[in-house]
Amino acid sequence: MQKLATTHWMKNNINTKGSTCSRIEWIKFQCEEYFLNEGKQKYDLKEEDIKLKIDANFADTEVAINCNVNIKHEKQIQKISLLDVGSCYNPFGAFDIFEVTAVDLHGIPAKVFCCDFLNVQIGQELSVSNKQEILQLPENHFQVVVFSLFLEYLPCPKQRYLCCKKAYDLLQFSGIFFIISPDSKHVHANAKFMKSWRYVLSKLGFMRIKYEKLHHIHCIIFRKCVFKQVATRWANLQILPQDDPLFLNDTSIYIPQDFRKVSNEIEKQEKQEYDTNEVMTMFNELPFEQSYEQN
Repeated sequence: MQKLATTHWMKNNINTKGSTCSRIEWIKFQCEEYFLNEGKQKYDLKEEDIKLKIDANFADTEVAINCNVNIKHEKQIQKISLLDVGSCYNPFGAFDIFEVTAVDLHGIPAKVFCCDFLNVQIGQELSVSNKQEILQLPENHFQVVVFSLFLEYLPCPKQRYLCCKKAYDLLQFSGIFFIISPDSKHVHANAKFMKSWRYVLSKLGFMRIKYEKLHHIHCIIFRKCVFKQVATRWANLQILPQDDPLFLNDTSIYIPQDFRKVSNEIEKQEKQEYDTNEVMTMFNELPFEQSYEQN
């Protein structure tokens, strides 16, 4: 898996200028922009502006005043706390700017913790067994959570949503959530899926702040809003088709493969029905049918 990630994906993620930009480098760059180059402050102010549109009296509240004070007096970040889910080989451990907690179903001693992320408990602090298996992850702790090529391994839309909900619970307010998803088609081919993700995650409390289509992958950043109403505002403003399964509920994350399975099952069923009818027709054309009736 490490060889696949470091050779195959690196070769495939080539932009139009001919320079190589891997998903790992992209995430690192975006983290630097957000935490070290005033990107966070920019979105703090944007969130305040949207909150004022929702509630004109918000600026005079104690929450708003405290929020402004926090923005002005933020401490310089020493290291960015990052949770890498489905890490495989802990690629972010190579960068000094990160304090990484790397987890995967199959851990690597001293590198990647063993963790069933879907079922792991969330509590006040990190809890690790003697076998280097994570038993509990700390709530509201991480500045970054990364799902890089992770959601596609989950077979059920509800499971994908629950993992995103868990990412939300583990992030600090104003923390960012990366989703990297494979897609070999052109940028607009699966735009409806990207919009459905944005819709569902907005309802959860995430604001999408960045989307980019690299070669064969979607790269998306969501911010955990300090004020949930700011995130849900976008979702509430959308006019959605009532019969579109992608938007029927806000607790499911769909991927294209979910609908290919249904399509394949229908095709298989139709083929079986066709084969059965064809066999019956063939039997009716056999010569012994006529001789049998004459007897």
